[in-house]
Amino acid sequence: MLGMEDIMKKHIKAAIAVVFTVMTCILGGMNAFAMGLGTDIWEIDIEYENAPEGTAFVDLLFPKKTDDKYYPDPTTNENDEKHSVCRNVYAAYLGRGNDDPIILDDSCGLAVYDDGYTSCMLKRYFVKYNHADKDKCSLEFGVPSNTENREVFEYYGSFKVAYCDEKGNVLSVTEPVKIKPSKVSCLYEIKADGTKAEYTVHRDGSVFIQLFVMALIFGVPVVIALVIGLIIYLCTRKKKNNNIS
Repeated sequence: MLGMEDIMKKHIKAAIAVVFTVMTCILGGMNAFAMGLGTDIWEIDIEYENAPEGTAFVDLLFPKKTDDKYYPDPTTNENDEKHSVCRNVYAAYLGRGNDDPIILDDSCGLAVYDDGYTSCMLKRYFVKYNHADKDKCSLEFGVPSNTENREVFEYYGSFKVAYCDEKGNVLSVTEPVKIKPSKVSCLYEIKADGTKAEYTVHRDGSVFIQLFVMALIFGVPVVIALVIGLIIYLCTRKKKNNNIS
């Protein structure tokens, strides 16, 4: 028959096992979330609805800037990052697939559009691919890239969304939207609805994860000590009651 000391040891081991099992599960989930923004920093996602009839894809328009650091430089070597721009739209939902994209040239409507805002795809070098779905486009940067989502938006300070047809003609443009700079690492994600557009900020969860981890580092030993203390107290109380009876 087990003595009181053996029972206490058994309960303490069980309590510690439960605590560490819970901690392992929590840390496993945190590890996945702590990956933060990942490779998404090298792309811009644009969701859209209520688009004009004939819309095949959308593009961002950024304000023109003097000495724009993202403007392509065709005089450089072909292997240079700044040499070329994105001219292919992979619109699989139109039945083309990746083998037969929409190919844009320098004379299409999007390429020559200029109302103080010009095409991100055709007037900035960092976009390499435009993957289009029925209600979403992803402007994907060259990876690895020296350019990031947040850096682009905060450099230009505002944007518009242009709805375009299969030939690259601009069908409609939203009103401009001003960007409020973020104080922490983040992604700017765009949503367009007819003539209006807006953005949401997806912040990097790793900052909050670090704080949570610090709280756990200091908090878990306290929790374990309290659990063990409670078990000892209950077992001691039970022993005294047995002795009295």
